[in-house]
Amino acid sequence: MSFSIRAAPLRRLCAELFSAAGTPADIADAVARSLVTTNLMGHDSHGVIRVKQYLGMIRDGMIKPAARPRLRKRFGATAMVTNGYGFGQIGASFAADLAVELGREHGIAAVSLGRTGHIGRLGEYTHSIAARGLIGIGFTGGTMQKSWVTPYGGREPIFSTNPMSFAVPCANDETLLLDFATASIAQGKLLLAQAKGLPIPQGMMLDKHGRPSTDAGIMDDGAVLLAMGLHKGSGLSLMMEIIPNLLGGGRPVSSAEFHYGNPTLLLALLPEAFDEDSDFVQHVERLKRRVKSVKPAAGFEEVLLPGEPEARSYAGREAKGIPLPEATWADLCDSARELGVALPSPVA
Repeated sequence: MSFSIRAAPLRRLCAELFSAAGTPADIADAVARSLVTTNLMGHDSHGVIRVKQYLGMIRDGMIKPAARPRLRKRFGATAMVTNGYGFGQIGASFAADLAVELGREHGIAAVSLGRTGHIGRLGEYTHSIAARGLIGIGFTGGTMQKSWVTPYGGREPIFSTNPMSFAVPCANDETLLLDFATASIAQGKLLLAQAKGLPIPQGMMLDKHGRPSTDAGIMDDGAVLLAMGLHKGSGLSLMMEIIPNLLGGGRPVSSAEFHYGNPTLLLALLPEAFDEDSDFVQHVERLKRRVKSVKPAAGFEEVLLPGEPEARSYAGREAKGIPLPEATWADLCDSARELGVALPSPVA
């Protein structure tokens, strides 16, 4: 059975749960809004399914709920931000704001974020940069749990799922956003498949013996995820293991010196700094229209741009409510009872 619940009461529930666990109200509201917005966009793997995980990490001291980001180092157009192992959504938003500020000043900026909890959906922060007129690029590595991904040709997990994201400004204050894990499947989507009791697609996972499998339930029994795109995706994952981790002050997941966290690197590029006469946004719009005009292949109704499925999901779920797997709703109910928080009424 699945449940449907409106975004506003779901945000209030999540914020109240975090507040009851010792999180300041403004941080609790911001994290809850980030998670529920991610559900609205259809990425349930990074939405409220994470609430139970975050609350457990607060109890275990892995997330410091009252910690706030601060500037650790500044060098020209670059900066390092440390988050004190607070909520990653707060640290990454701070880093994105700083990247915009430095990008407008210098034409280009690079801001790393270290000592941080799980940042949620990486595209949230590149979108934030692009929505203010700059090109946003983001890389993130690390993990709050363990490594999941094996390099091409292997069967031992030494990488995290290591996402990348790119966002460009468009007309009418819109953005064109690309956000993807360099693993064949994001770890959160694996958790979602487990919660729903569903298999994952072929070609994404090996069991502990190195044989292909689709059983999401065996990930805790020595199974590993594959990188996307064979050797190319494996190479990207390796670079994501290096760049955001080391520039964020962390270490690769496979290193003996690794400490849990979600180190992130955000870049912001000001289009006018590269060509003052360029009509960047108009070129983007023309290219978008050209892509949409391509005739669909057999089995497809249309060619979709990055972000179109999310926009359609947002509109539908905002109007009709957010569907939650029974296991996710049960986790929220258990947390509410434990913390003394009142539950809203979903529609079964």
